[in-house]
Formats: sequence, structure tokens, C-alpha cells
Amino acid sequence: MFVFLLAGHGIAQSVDSQKAVKTVKKSVMVKLKVSGLTCAGCASHVYNVLKETKGVLENSVEYPGDIAVVDYDPKLTQPEKLIAAIEEKTTYKAELLKPKNNQ
Repeated sequence: MFVFLLAGHGIAQSVDSQKAVKTVKKSVMVKLKVSGLTCAGCASHVYNVLKETKGVLENSVEYPGDIAVVDYDPKLTQPEKLIAAIEEKTTYKAELLKPKNNQ
């Protein structure tokens, strides 16, 4: 239990520490290889498509490099849906990059 004193007001307020903890949503991050990007405008187009895709929390698209990094809510979308959004709404192709094992 925490007690907060408001200076100069003589008021004490208690807050249950367990109720004060915010629930953190679990998200998943994936990297997609996007083929066909030829400029920063292309990357911006892919960024906007992903930004408008349901379940996408954050994303970035690198050009050059042709990599999209997407942080998404797995309850609302999956990598296959992200790839489909890119391929249906643009002329680019996308594929899931598998994590490399360094062990």
C-alpha cells in the first residue's frame, strides 16, 4: 500500500499498488523483406499501408535495405495478413524474414 501526501493540503490518499499497475499488451515484432522498392517514396507507401492495417502498433520501412519492421498485436493480425496487405495494396512483394540463430 502506498500513501501520497499532498503538500500544503494535509490530505492523504492511499492507492493499492496492485491496482496501480497498468496492464501491458503483448505485441510481436517481425521483419519483412520487401522486394521492388526503388526510392524513399516507395518505402513511405508501404509504411502507410502497414500503418492502416488493423493490429499494427508501430512500423518502419528501411530504404535502402528494403526491410519492414512491424510491431503488431497477435490477437488482431498475423504476418500472413501483413504480407497480404502489402501485396494487395501495392505493387511490391513481401516475405517473412526468419530470425537468425547465433548459437
